[in-house]
Amino acid sequence: MISIKKLTYMYPEADSPALKDIDLEVSDGEFILITGATGSGKSTLLYCINGLIPHVFDGKLTGEVVVNGFLPKDMPVAEISRVVGTVFQNPESQIFMLKVEDDVAFGCENLSLPEEDVIKRRDMALKEMGLFHMRHAETLNLSGGMKQRLAISSVYAMGPNVFLFDEPTTDLDSTGRVEFLNIVRRLKEKGNTILLTEHQYEDFLTLADRVIVLEKGEITGFSQAGSLHTTTGRELLKGRKRGVSDEIDIQGVTFGYTKKRDALVDINLNIKRGELIAVCGDNGSGKTTLLKVLTGLLKPVKGNVTISGLVNPSLEELIGRVGFLFQNPDEQLFANSVEEEIMFAPMQLGKKINKDEYLKIVGFSAIKKRHPQTLSRGQRQLLAILSVMTIEPQILVLDEPTTGLDHGNLCSLFRILYKMVEEGKTVIFSTHHRKVKEFAQRVILMKDGRVIKDEIYK
Repeated sequence: MISIKKLTYMYPEADSPALKDIDLEVSDGEFILITGATGSGKSTLLYCINGLIPHVFDGKLTGEVVVNGFLPKDMPVAEISRVVGTVFQNPESQIFMLKVEDDVAFGCENLSLPEEDVIKRRDMALKEMGLFHMRHAETLNLSGGMKQRLAISSVYAMGPNVFLFDEPTTDLDSTGRVEFLNIVRRLKEKGNTILLTEHQYEDFLTLADRVIVLEKGEITGFSQAGSLHTTTGRELLKGRKRGVSDEIDIQGVTFGYTKKRDALVDINLNIKRGELIAVCGDNGSGKTTLLKVLTGLLKPVKGNVTISGLVNPSLEELIGRVGFLFQNPDEQLFANSVEEEIMFAPMQLGKKINKDEYLKIVGFSAIKKRHPQTLSRGQRQLLAILSVMTIEPQILVLDEPTTGLDHGNLCSLFRILYKMVEEGKTVIFSTHHRKVKEFAQRVILMKDGRVIKDEIYK
């Protein structure tokens, strides 16, 4: 059982509490779905339950949290993990080993379980999450979605009876989401207690016992949560014409990380200036690899890539012309405050920008002094996107930019991207978002390193 009374928490240097007077009772075996806008306090609530607050995150904490009879604030995090298993938004933060099967076994070994039990739990978790065939793969070579599955497998293998999932499906493809939904269903059937935060929560409504809505750190009610609106993208794109001049041309491109398997196979694409393109496909289909090739981060083994008239350009030639957002926003956040982060890239290039205008774009004016790592995953995602946009690139490439964004921030993001397209700039993004056709002019679908469909929407 989880009991939370008058819980209030404020991050260091924050102007307002991230959580305020939270009262919540969770029964054994109950499945609680937690929704709310980006920055509403969903992740912070989980951190109070698993002990990361106050053991890892500083700040001011008042109130009481009791989990299975103990107070997380009074126990070491290692001891709490025996009872409370957490899958974080960023899977890379909980991947420690070089090989998939070793990483799944890692947590069990730290519990000092007998070797035969470790192997049994490891193999069971790998099979449940559809990773058994990849058990010998190197974790560094996994796609973002595969890393998410691996993180889930590692926690699942340890066998806690309280599971905290912080937007666990954001990087999963449709197959992965179904597999994870089945995992959650089995966990619930076995009597485990589950708290799960999500923006795309429709799949979980039939399993959840309660849906809790957080707003600005407070529980504002219980909801049956509606589906995502679909009116923002297609209406804004009506009547918008594609460009006529070539921006990127890819001919016969093949690329492989190893000699055994090609990640891209004979790719041929022509991208016009002013297009807004979504690249879709299951995890491991080659989306991220394609984006890195067309931004100059990876060089093809075969074929040619022409970007803004430059044939097979060096990375140095593309600096300032092409902006790239990685899947994990934390990989490109360097500064000590939001406003410093926005200014970082243009300062390196000797460009002057109006930082206040960029802050207003996504409503960050009130948090401009906050440290980026105190923001929610969705807020960090938006900040990383802004930090790339401030260099004013001709081509903007975003790898899974919708991860962690609620509906409001998703709409804010695409309003920005539409404005860039109207200015004649080219935007290419990869995504698993179900409503992709509502936002993109053109959708490129990939499978096994090949382009299997290329559709243009009027």
